[in-house]
Amino acid sequence: MLYHLRDGNQVSNSEKLDQHVKQQSATTARTLAQANDSESKFRNTMRQAPVGIAILRGTDFIVEMANDSYLNIVDRKEEEMVGKSLFVSLPEVRGAVEPIMREVMRSGEPFHGYEFEVTISRFGQPQQCYFNFVYQPLFEETDEVLGIIVVATEVTQQVVSKQALQRSENQFRNLVTQSQFAKAIFKGEDFIISIANESMLKIWRRNLDEVVGRKLFEVFPELKEQRFSMLLRDVFERGTLHRENEAVAYVDGPGGLRKHYLDFQYAPMFEVDGQVSGIMVSANDVTDKVKLRQQITEAADRLSLATDGTKLATWDLNIQTGHIIYSGRLAAIFGYDESKILSHLELREHIHPDDRVSIVEKAFTVALETGTYYYEARIIHPDQSVHWIRTQGKVLYKDGHVPHRMLGTMMDITDRKEAELALKTSEGKFRTLADSMPQFVWTGDTEGNLNYFNKSVYDYTGFTAERITASGWLQFIHPDDLHENIRRWLHAIRDGVDFVIEHRFRRADGEYRWQLSRAIPQRNPDGTIQMWVGTSTDIHDSKIFIDQLESQVQLRTKELTISNNELVKTNMELAQFAYVASHDLQEPLRKIQTFATRILETELGNLSERGKDYFKRMQSSSTRMQQLIVDLLAFSRANAVEKHYESIDLNVVLQNVKEQLSDLIHQKNALIISEELPVINVIVYQFEQLFMNLIANALKFTKPDTQPVINIRTGFIAGQMIPLVEADHNLTYQFVSFSDNGIGFDPQFKDRIFQVFQRLHNRSTYEGTGIGLAICKKIVENHKGLIDAVGKPYIGATFIIYLPVE
Repeated sequence: MLYHLRDGNQVSNSEKLDQHVKQQSATTARTLAQANDSESKFRNTMRQAPVGIAILRGTDFIVEMANDSYLNIVDRKEEEMVGKSLFVSLPEVRGAVEPIMREVMRSGEPFHGYEFEVTISRFGQPQQCYFNFVYQPLFEETDEVLGIIVVATEVTQQVVSKQALQRSENQFRNLVTQSQFAKAIFKGEDFIISIANESMLKIWRRNLDEVVGRKLFEVFPELKEQRFSMLLRDVFERGTLHRENEAVAYVDGPGGLRKHYLDFQYAPMFEVDGQVSGIMVSANDVTDKVKLRQQITEAADRLSLATDGTKLATWDLNIQTGHIIYSGRLAAIFGYDESKILSHLELREHIHPDDRVSIVEKAFTVALETGTYYYEARIIHPDQSVHWIRTQGKVLYKDGHVPHRMLGTMMDITDRKEAELALKTSEGKFRTLADSMPQFVWTGDTEGNLNYFNKSVYDYTGFTAERITASGWLQFIHPDDLHENIRRWLHAIRDGVDFVIEHRFRRADGEYRWQLSRAIPQRNPDGTIQMWVGTSTDIHDSKIFIDQLESQVQLRTKELTISNNELVKTNMELAQFAYVASHDLQEPLRKIQTFATRILETELGNLSERGKDYFKRMQSSSTRMQQLIVDLLAFSRANAVEKHYESIDLNVVLQNVKEQLSDLIHQKNALIISEELPVINVIVYQFEQLFMNLIANALKFTKPDTQPVINIRTGFIAGQMIPLVEADHNLTYQFVSFSDNGIGFDPQFKDRIFQVFQRLHNRSTYEGTGIGLAICKKIVENHKGLIDAVGKPYIGATFIIYLPVE
C-alpha cells in the first residue's frame, strides 16, 4: 500500500516504518543521554557528601559506589572496594552487620544504627569504632529490593568522650559518698534523691534504700513548711550557689522531730548546655557546737556585757615570766570550761604539732622584732578534735626597747576554715571535671583577668601555666582576631553580658584553628558578678567547609554572569524544572499524608505511643515539605522571563488578598487600614503574591495580647531621598508601605530577611519556609523597583516598595 506525501511523491509501508524506527531510535538515544547525565550528577553529589555513603548491590552486597567520606572512615581505597563484595574488603565486620543487611534485604525496611560498635582494621591495626548509620533498601520499579544504600557517620570520639564523662561521674559519686562532710545530690525539678553519703543519712536518720530514687519532700514532708523548699527552688531556677551557717532545720525520723543546726551549701549542677540538672547539698551538723556556744554565751552574758558582744577572747602575757591572764572565753576556745585555769605552757601544748614551730613560735619571734603578733593555727581540744584559731597581739616595751608584755585577742575560726576546705574541695572537683573535657575551659575574675585554664588549653598551645601567667593568654590569639577579641571581652566585662566570638587559636605546631568561645558571668543571689566561666570549642573543620562552599558558590555565580543570554536560558530551564519537580513531588506527598491519615484513623489502637508520635511527626514534616514546594514554585514563577504587564487598580488587588486571608484576619482580630491606592502597570498575579506575602507576614509575627494593626500608605518620593544605594537619584518613585505593630526585628538583620531560607526565629515559634520575603524582593526587582525594611524589636516593622515613575 502506498501513501501520498505533501510534495506528491509516494512512499511504501516499509519506508514509512523505517522512518518511524529511526525517529524512535533518536528519541531513545536522547532519553538515555539525559538519564546518564542525571545519574552522573547524582553520583557526583553523593561523592561530595560530608557523610559516608556507599551503594551495595545484590545478595552478595557488591560495592557499586563508595564516596570519599566512606573510604576515609574504613581506611580503604576505591579500587579495594568497588566491584567487590563488602565482606571481601571488610571481612572483620561481617559477623556484626551481615545479619542486619540480610534482614533489610528480606523485609525492605530500613535499619538505623545508633552508636553501633564494630572493630575495623584501620591504619594497620584493629580499632574499636562507633557509628551512626542507616541501611536504606534500594528498590526496583517492581518493588523488589535489589540492594542497600549505606549512610554512615563515625561518632567514635563522641562515644569515647561520653564514656569518659560517665567514668568521671562515677568518680564524682565516689568522692561524694566518701566525703567526711554530709553530702547529697538532688536531681531535676522534683529534687529526686540521687546520692546520699553516710554522714547525710545520719542527719536524716534513714537508710539509703529508704531515700534513693524518691522525691525529697515525699520523704521529708516537714521540710515543705520550712525555708528549704523555697531555697532549693531558687537555686535550681537561678543556677546560683546558696550557703548558710547554723541554719535551723527540723527533721522527722525515728524518735520524732529533731532540731538541727546546719552549716549547708546548695550548689547547682550544670549540664553541658548550661541548664541546671540538679543540686549538690553539702552540710555540716554543728548542733553540738551551736548549743555549746549558746551555753558559753549565756554564761558570758552573766559575766560581762563587753564580753557578750564579741567572739574574741582577751589575754595578757608577761614575756619575762611567762605568766598569762585571759578571759574565760579563751579557755572555751581551747575546749575547756571557762572557769578552767591554764598556764601559757599548757596552752602551747594544745597547738597542733605541725603548726607549733613553723607558725606559732615563728610568729612569736617576728613579734619580738616588729611589735606585731599574728598567726592562724590549729589547736587540739581535750577530746582530740581539731579546731582553728586566729591570734592577734601587740608587744609592749620597757625602756631600752626591751619586750615586756604582749596584749592580744584570740578567735575560733574553725567554721571559716571548714568552709574554705569545702570550697577548695568543690573547686578541685570542678578542675578534675574540666581537665577531663576536650573543650577548653577557663575562668576569670570580676575584672576580666583569666585565672584558670584546664589541661586541654596547655596541651593544645604547648604553653606552661607559668608562661601564660607571665605573658597573658592573648599571645595564642591570631593577630587579625586580637582587636575584635579585646573589644568584645571588654564590652562583656563592662556591661555584664555574655561573651561570644569566633576566633583562631595558635596550636603548639604553629597552626591556627578556629574556635567558638563563649563566657557567661556567674552571679551572686543579689546579681553581683562573682566570676566568669568560659569555654572554647574547635569549629575549624566546619568553618573551613562553609568557607570553601561559599567560595564555590561565588565562583559559580561569577561563571553564570559571563553570558546574560545563557543566564536567561538557564533561569527558564530551572523554572521549568522547578515547576515540573514541584508538581511531581506533590503527588507522593499527598499519598504520604493520605496513607498516614488512614493509618491513624483505622489502626490507631494498634499503634504504640511512640508510633503515634512518629506518624504525627511524619504528617507535620510532609505538610512543611508541601508548603516548601509551593513556595519554591512561587519563587520560580517570580523568576519567569516572560512578564505580561497590565493596568490594575491596587485597591482591587488588596481586596482580593483580604478575601483570601479573611479567615486568618478574623482569627487574629486584625485591623487593616489603607489609603487610596494608585492604578499602575504591573504583572498582576505577581503583585497579588507580593501583597499576600507582606500582609501574611505581618499577621504571622504579632505580639501576644495585642490587636494586630496594619497600615498601608502610598505616595511619591525623590530617588535621592531613598536610603538605598541602588536608588537612582534622577528618578521619582511611587512607594507603597506596609506597617505593623508586631514583634519587629533587629535592624542588623535587615538584609538577611530577604534571602532564601533565612529565618530570624525557629520553626517551633513561627511557622514558615523562609522564602516569602525572598519572593517579595524578586517580584519588586521584576518591576525594576526596590524594597526596604525598617524594624525595631517589639515595636513593629515596615516594608516599603519603591516603583520608578515612568
